[in-house]
Amino acid sequence: MQVGLPWEILIGLTTGLLLGAFHFALLWWNTRLFSTGAAGKAIALQLGRIAVAVVVLTLLARIGLAALLCGAFGFLVARPLLMWRFGAL
Repeated sequence: MQVGLPWEILIGLTTGLLLGAFHFALLWWNTRLFSTGAAGKAIALQLGRIAVAVVVLTLLARIGLAALLCGAFGFLVARPLLMWRFGAL
């Protein structure tokens, strides 16, 4: 897919931030499942989180390099933002 560079950056950052927020919010739930002894559910959730992240980042790579890099950046920025907002996981 071919879009202009500013759109690639916007799409990448927005998608990365949303994906990162989703990914790291589910990490909290994942830790709760592991700590309560529901290891099977926790592993399934872990695999699902990773699969969604891989699929979304692959789709961003198909848009363009800038979208992928900005998406990865947004993904990484989401974690400290969630930590700042909700405290330690």
